[in-house]
Amino acid sequence: MENTTTIKRFRPHPLYILSNLWRYLFILLIPLVRGLYYVVINSFSLTNGFQFAVNISRWVQGAWMDILFLFAFLSLGILLWVTFTVEVSEDGLLVNRGIFRRETSFLPASRYSCVSLLAPLRLRLFGAVYLRIDTPGGGLQNADLQVMLRKKDCQKIVRMLQVPQGLTPLSPMREYTPKNSYVFLLAMITSNSFAGMLLISTFITQVGNLLGEQFSEMIYGTFENVARTLAFGVPPAAFAAACILFFGYLCAFVASLARHANFHVLRRQNMLEIQAGLLTKRTYRIQTEKIGYLDIRRSLITCILGVYSIFLSTVGYGKFKDDVSALIPCVRKKKLQHSLHLLLPEYHVSPRTICPHRLRSAFRYTWRSVAVLIAVQVARKILCILFPGWIDLIAWVGFMAICPLIWLLIVKLIDLNTAGISCEQDCYTLRYSKGFSLHQVIIRPQRIAKIKIVQSILQKRTGRCDVYVFSYSEGRQLHHVRDLNREQAEKLFDKKRQIKNKTKSPKHLLWAFCLGTEEVIADLGNNRTGTNPFI
Repeated sequence: MENTTTIKRFRPHPLYILSNLWRYLFILLIPLVRGLYYVVINSFSLTNGFQFAVNISRWVQGAWMDILFLFAFLSLGILLWVTFTVEVSEDGLLVNRGIFRRETSFLPASRYSCVSLLAPLRLRLFGAVYLRIDTPGGGLQNADLQVMLRKKDCQKIVRMLQVPQGLTPLSPMREYTPKNSYVFLLAMITSNSFAGMLLISTFITQVGNLLGEQFSEMIYGTFENVARTLAFGVPPAAFAAACILFFGYLCAFVASLARHANFHVLRRQNMLEIQAGLLTKRTYRIQTEKIGYLDIRRSLITCILGVYSIFLSTVGYGKFKDDVSALIPCVRKKKLQHSLHLLLPEYHVSPRTICPHRLRSAFRYTWRSVAVLIAVQVARKILCILFPGWIDLIAWVGFMAICPLIWLLIVKLIDLNTAGISCEQDCYTLRYSKGFSLHQVIIRPQRIAKIKIVQSILQKRTGRCDVYVFSYSEGRQLHHVRDLNREQAEKLFDKKRQIKNKTKSPKHLLWAFCLGTEEVIADLGNNRTGTNPFI
């Protein structure tokens, strides 16, 4: 008896007709120009000058042309909708689109990394939802497939493609719902002032385009007057910059809070489902074997509060700026392993076995922050001497520049005492810092693309090195752990593979000696496809 494969065909939601026609609005310029032509021609005469008058009869005589262009405009949208089909089978998705230039693409079900359902409020009113599918072969800026479908059709497609074999409604399921205070805290630490500033400026500009330039000028002028009034003992320009950053952060915080509201995670067999969103409902379905790595992230504030945030890295999850990227918004240290075991028992956090030396590695971890801090102080004093009339502003700007540098120095000191690498239960735990964040990355050997050991001239004397671990999820990711014992690092990562030392020319060695650094000493694997580099 031959196996038969069920194939179902779906078309986009009828709203796709209107959403797709925005690219062809230039067609409506033809009837608009024709109407303006009759208004201008019939309103101007050499004797009376310009008088507004419309010859309705002459306009009606050419109305057939306007109707023809409108019909062509709507017909284009309908043809694009009719020719767009999605055929679904157990093997994957077959997408056909295009009128004059037909495109056919096939997305195998075995290559899906993340299937996302996005339902903005404006689409939910009409029963529509976006289906987005991402695979490792897609681009960094766009999804492999994003199409607007009916909600019931989208649910059918998801059930056919991503439900594990043998899954029934009675299959064991584990759930995680964070406290509202944890979601609030996540929104605080993930908000970006510059993103909020961009959102505010875009809003004011667009409203100004609709209501006139006077509206924008009134908003900016009012803000300038308020800044001059409230700047007690502070230069108005500095106070205005602080206000802009604060309101930008506040706007970004509200957007992040709405994005992570109603956060809920389900784990059923090998499927992880993450739901979140207030105005825009988001649902992400991820197969656990497609996860790149977990990132337990902390900032200085969360270190003081004693909480951790766990983020998930895989193709398609957290890809766009409005996406959710967290797995567990916030959790205390004593519940970290329990919460992680509830959702992903395959991943295990282990205590570090290789770590930097607290005294010998201190310079390696802090010299950049200290150097920039000294440079800012020197520059502030020089500018005060050169521009005595701007001392107040220079002092304020210098103070505002020193604060984040001191913050960064504290983070690097914490990194010095927490950085390291360990391996336990077939999971590597990498501890390092990047910018103002502290990271604990849990990654399985199968997801490591490349391991590189780099040693400087000074490190060579003490037998220490920097370890670079490359992983490939949404693009290439780099994890850099500084100043570890080289022998221990090689033993931990590779006990079987012979290290390949690169031979260098005398000219290259002279250049490396002058810089005080040496290029790659050991390359322990090169793997961009996610297979095991240790075989």
